[in-house]
Amino acid sequence: MENNSLFPLKYRLRKTDELVEIVAWETTEKGARSESDWVSYIDASGAEHIKEHLTLEWDFVIDSPFEKIISGGFGSSLPAFDPWEARRYELTKEIIWRDGVEPGLAVMRADEIIAALKESPEAKEE
Repeated sequence: MENNSLFPLKYRLRKTDELVEIVAWETTEKGARSESDWVSYIDASGAEHIKEHLTLEWDFVIDSPFEKIISGGFGSSLPAFDPWEARRYELTKEIIWRDGVEPGLAVMRADEIIAALKESPEAKEE
């Protein structure tokens, strides 16, 4: 059971692109829909939607600068793909979700982890 209200981040409804704030949710099986899944959120006009039959993973997209950078793809106008940047993004996202910290702090933690990983003997062999 996931029931969490730690996130100061905004999300977008995937179908309408409306900006909402997730208050709580429950997902019975990660990566799948279930009749018992629900999400409570506050919409852009301030209306509360309590236990709507939605799934956080399928019906919402996180509204963050990191997501926008990655979802924009790595086109020719962007620098060459750096696997460390991809790891940094994934770590930051995980820290935000797991620990419920603000994005700036999550990035700093991810940078510390990446720096330690880069110093490891395994990383130097790559």
